[in-house]
Amino acid sequence: MGLQVITSEVDRHLIVLGADPIDSSSGNRTGVIDPMLVAFSDTENELDFNPIATNTAGSVRLSSGSLIVGGLKSRQETLIWTDTSLYSMTFIGPPLTFALNLINEGAGLIGPKAAINSPVGVFFMSKNGFYYYNGAVKKLPCSVQDYVFSDLDLSQAFKCYASLHAEHSEVWFWYVSEEDGTQEISRYVIYNYEESTWSIGKLVRYSWLDAGIEDKPLAAGKVSDAGVVYLHESGFNDDDSAMSDVFIESADIDLADGENFMFIKKLIPDIKFSTTSGVSNTPAMNIVVKRRDYNADTLSTDSTSQITTSTRFTNLRTRTRQVVLRFESDDDNSVEADKKDYKFRVGNTRLDIQPSGRRG
Repeated sequence: MGLQVITSEVDRHLIVLGADPIDSSSGNRTGVIDPMLVAFSDTENELDFNPIATNTAGSVRLSSGSLIVGGLKSRQETLIWTDTSLYSMTFIGPPLTFALNLINEGAGLIGPKAAINSPVGVFFMSKNGFYYYNGAVKKLPCSVQDYVFSDLDLSQAFKCYASLHAEHSEVWFWYVSEEDGTQEISRYVIYNYEESTWSIGKLVRYSWLDAGIEDKPLAAGKVSDAGVVYLHESGFNDDDSAMSDVFIESADIDLADGENFMFIKKLIPDIKFSTTSGVSNTPAMNIVVKRRDYNADTLSTDSTSQITTSTRFTNLRTRTRQVVLRFESDDDNSVEADKKDYKFRVGNTRLDIQPSGRRG
């Protein structure tokens, strides 16, 4: 019996995380799981877990934490997380077979699949933040940490998982939102490990397989209570329909030092449109300017400007201290064909601004 099974591929042992111990009087397994016990089989024999002098089977009980949450095969080691700590398990050969070293206390794993290998190391999600491991544990500074963990449904924490999107140098952490109230995965937070940036969003995906075995990423979700497998990064449409409610929105941007009001006269977009080969359409998207004069104010929409391939600039008359830019699909476009078969990429948007005093 066990909570999770991992294969140690180099030395060919089967490792069981959260195993049932051997009864000292009978020599048989008790059938009752010890959530902190790591058991491993004899090499090349996944059925033999009884340690004797002529095999390499055995077990080790971890001491830091109250239960083993999950494990992950990494470079020349197997990482094992409890609810409070991280251990490294390495093969050292007979008579001990494996060495387990405590790497960190205070950075446990939130769910069995909430850790992922990447080209630069291992990323994982705990109940108090996001972490990176590459020989040592480092907590990642996160600009959206309060947003995520204040909404995280801890009663469904074991459903949280991590996934890799290597093409874009991204690690995605998926979680259950209390606000959404579904008790299932409905939101994600993305960390780009090349740019050290964070972004958030809503999407129902219960598992993810990055490109590699398949040409494109695959993900499991549902439509009208029916399970489906999505092929990601393929085409520009939502099956045969136009993509809708597609947007990326900035955080609050202080204009100047935030003390003075600023007047925005002009916005110069940097948008690159890509269309499906052989399709004739006129793609468009919107740039929405929102403003906030004081920190306690609610954001208000100041203007919405349609941007096409021929748009050089758009004139504005926005006076504020803080601004938010939202780049979104043009869902209100009256030409249905222009809503499909394209995507847009956002570059460096420029604003023409000038001081406008301190008085609101």
